[in-house]
Amino acid sequence: MFYLIGAVCAFSAAIAMITEVFLTALPDGARVQLTGEKLLELYNRNWFMGMRYMGFMNIIAFTILIPVNFSLYGVHRKTNGVFALFTLIIALIGYAVFLSDNTSFPILELSKRYAIANESDRLLIVTATETLFAKGASHTPGTFPGFLLGQMGSILFSILIIQGKIFKPVIGFIGIIAFTFLLVFEVISTFIHSLYDQAMIFAMIGGIMAIIWLFLIGIALKK
Repeated sequence: MFYLIGAVCAFSAAIAMITEVFLTALPDGARVQLTGEKLLELYNRNWFMGMRYMGFMNIIAFTILIPVNFSLYGVHRKTNGVFALFTLIIALIGYAVFLSDNTSFPILELSKRYAIANESDRLLIVTATETLFAKGASHTPGTFPGFLLGQMGSILFSILIIQGKIFKPVIGFIGIIAFTFLLVFEVISTFIHSLYDQAMIFAMIGGIMAIIWLFLIGIALKK
């Protein structure tokens, strides 16, 4: 039963990633650089898209992946228990770090205050928002540690799959390529902004392969 839950969560995480792609095509979905004031206006116009801009879909996907991580640990704990436990710990630490660094919820509260504040208070709220924005926006140094640990956890799980020989090794190879590409994208988009457009090729290839990986994981756990 537990592995079935893991399978459902793997499918759900893949759907969340696909949903993120479609959200990008919406009027407020473009990844344009926003000021603190513009971000607050986005939140008040469409709170969900505002939170999505701050990585809310990543929170959803990372949360859904927790049962998947425990399922992969459970499958491999008898054949490679130490490595499986180490990988699970890395993945969970990555989730905790990412969640603590993300500031989508605090900015949601500030947006509510901004909507009813007078002009002088709005200036203070905008300043606070820009501080939280710098700390918790996706593809910035503030959120990089969480992404790094999360991607490393998925790469290690993929290595575990290859070594364990319980699932088809191709699943592991797809995972290694997928999350390595996503990690390369994260490094470039975070620290080399001038190459962001070129780095998108890594994001697209890695994202597609990660979705395939999740579906294959779900199928394997379902069995």
